[in-house]
Amino acid sequence: MIDGQPTYPTLANEMYLDGLYGPRIQRRVKRLLLDHSDGLSEVGHHWYFGYLVNAYVKTHYGIKMLLNADSVTNEIFHLCLDKSKGD
Repeated sequence: MIDGQPTYPTLANEMYLDGLYGPRIQRRVKRLLLDHSDGLSEVGHHWYFGYLVNAYVKTHYGIKMLLNADSVTNEIFHLCLDKSKGD
């Protein structure tokens, strides 16, 4: 928990490595990097990944709406940027 909000420290990496969701995340990031050659900002990352986070937790854990899903979308955003720099 951070400031009373739940966090999910391994969920972003779990999703990134998932056989179904990982490729979707990676395709989305590659497309975003092509569309925004000037660089991505954190401003829109919730929209980009929020639907995937909610679909993932519903499919794998039966949770309809993850509390503080923004913490996961933020982690996915940074994880993807770190991975894309390594390519």
